[in-house]
Amino acid sequence: MTTMVHNTQKHYRELVDLFSRPGEVRISTFDTPNFTSFSDATLATVLTLFDNEISFHTPEQKDYIEFQTLTGGRYSEDLSEVDYAVIKEHDLTGELMMTIKAGTLASPEKSATLIIEVDSIGEGQKYSLKGPGIKTVNEIEMTFDPKWMELRTELCSEFPLGIDLILIDRHNQLAVIPRTTITEVI
Repeated sequence: MTTMVHNTQKHYRELVDLFSRPGEVRISTFDTPNFTSFSDATLATVLTLFDNEISFHTPEQKDYIEFQTLTGGRYSEDLSEVDYAVIKEHDLTGELMMTIKAGTLASPEKSATLIIEVDSIGEGQKYSLKGPGIKTVNEIEMTFDPKWMELRTELCSEFPLGIDLILIDRHNQLAVIPRTTITEVI
């Protein structure tokens, strides 16, 4: 149990660091038995961020049962109410992106975070990132369809409203794109 606590604390510090450095890529070394269809880094992120006070959505029953069992988080079908959505890019839909909560002007913190598993970070489409935590411009390359980034830009157009993205690939690489980050396809 102590190892799990130390692992989640370490992973949390890495996530906080990545939120403050949009587009920087790290490799997760979190090691735990994984019975989900997601990568170890995705499971590590779920174990780190979920507890019995959050609600989440993921499409596969096997995965949401595992997430509930491990974290106490509440599964919900209602995308407009969930705090987190854990999804593989090939399962991502426009409906999900447009239904997920982006906060309100009175409570912008009541928005969702999308944890999206992509095929690869380090190859694919290039994006430029600007904004807080970036000195001039950061570039990230990943197999993330530009149409999803355009929808994310729409959702984040009325700051402080918006969604945060945690992107993870099958090789346990992580990157974060907070709502404050301006993205462009290169």
